Amino acid sequence: MLILNKSICDINLYMPRKRRKAIASTVTPDIPYPKVRVEWIDCVSDSGWATEKEFDRMKLARPVNEGWLYSKDKDSIKLFASYDKDDDGFSFGDRTMIPRAWVKRIQKI
Repeated sequence: MLILNKSICDINLYMPRKRRKAIASTVTPDIPYPKVRVEWIDCVSDSGWATEKEFDRMKLARPVNEGWLYSKDKDSIKLFASYDKDDDGFSFGDRTMIPRAWVKRIQKI
């Protein structure tokens, strides 16, 4: 499909739309864990003084983590964002454990 890009001296130039590249599958051959995006709720704390209005405006944090899903059970999920693989197996880095009650959405990517 062509779209109008510029008009120069009443001559229309047309440029084709750029196509998006396909995203790799959710599991790579090197690592047997699905890649996910997790949206969750986190607590917020502040040790400073605040007025009632400032306190009333305080909202929970809504972080998003992306990484590989290591495990999921009724109490928590465990994610990691980096790993190393050698002859002895895997080593995991950037690990996060989130209580299931705080998780709002898990999406495979």
